[in-house]
Amino acid sequence: MKTTLLTRNIMNDHACREADGYAVVSTYTDVNEEYRVLRGGVGLIDLSAVGKIKVTGESHVEFINELVTKEIEFLDIEKSLYTLLLDDNGQVIDLINVYKTEDAILIETSITKRSEVLAWLNGRKVDDVEIEDLSEKLAMIGLEGPYAWKVGQRLIDFEISSLPFQAFVEIDWNGHHVFFARTGVTGEYGYKVIVQMDVAHQMWETLLGYADEDVKVQAVGMDALEIAMMEVRQPNMAVEGNDLTLYEACLEWLVSFDKEDFTGFEAINSMREQGVKQRVIGFVTNQDHVLDANDAIVVEETNVGKVLQICYSPTLDKKLGLAVIHEDFAVSGIDLEGLNQNGERVRIQTQSSPYTFPKSWSIKII
Repeated sequence: MKTTLLTRNIMNDHACREADGYAVVSTYTDVNEEYRVLRGGVGLIDLSAVGKIKVTGESHVEFINELVTKEIEFLDIEKSLYTLLLDDNGQVIDLINVYKTEDAILIETSITKRSEVLAWLNGRKVDDVEIEDLSEKLAMIGLEGPYAWKVGQRLIDFEISSLPFQAFVEIDWNGHHVFFARTGVTGEYGYKVIVQMDVAHQMWETLLGYADEDVKVQAVGMDALEIAMMEVRQPNMAVEGNDLTLYEACLEWLVSFDKEDFTGFEAINSMREQGVKQRVIGFVTNQDHVLDANDAIVVEETNVGKVLQICYSPTLDKKLGLAVIHEDFAVSGIDLEGLNQNGERVRIQTQSSPYTFPKSWSIKII
């Protein structure tokens, strides 16, 4: 597995896993401890393995606008936007975050889809557009948690409460150019720091050093992050980005249907006319029940779907999962059964999101 420079500097002997050929840290200490930091303090997350692609040129805005499902032509400078990239058949390539500067667009991809996104952009490139892969030159560090704003405030010289969601600023930090963005994925206060890779470890240690007796700041791995993401139904492309249409994955909220001029538009309208036969829905089950990804969901003797993802939620004290099931059963509050590899049936109950209510929803930035 390849590693980014920042990951290599901080991974030590921590548990790692592979994503699109890159090593990412799964856990630094204990997944439940790291989860509690995300939900009660400040989690520091190495996101350096995400793709970071810079697009410039005379028609760079028009070029990207034709490829994404949201309207970005009139997106303000120093604003970002989550949107989908679709192929010609309307299948989801990735969920990306687009950062718009005065003369460029920076695209943040998911970790698992970075190669695919870069290949797709290069395959569609026009003459007056330049595409530069900055993934190895730039690091990305996430700050997530109800008190992440306290740490972020230490990096900037203005009131952090004035920085709106999905906005960013370009700042100087110890003589280095830094993007500081308010954008997150856990439902807590979230920020991202984009910095040159060769000074990323210095930034990482600086952010860890901002912990005090009132605010715990700790490194958090991908396992805890993905639990927190699922609790608020933040799309995870490693789970929902494979073999599902955007309707099946319930990603319609990421599409501007009145835009009408993006790649895949006609295909997704055709899908909608044909109807949806299955959808992703959340469910809970007792923590001692044995159920894994790809296990069947059944009604009596009929297979109606399968488990996509399942993990233990410390807040719920239950196992929380996502399943893709037949449209007739993709509603909240009904009892179904999971059939595990041992042939055992376990009771599950479907639920609507969010499955927990983050602490940040009741905390004001002061």
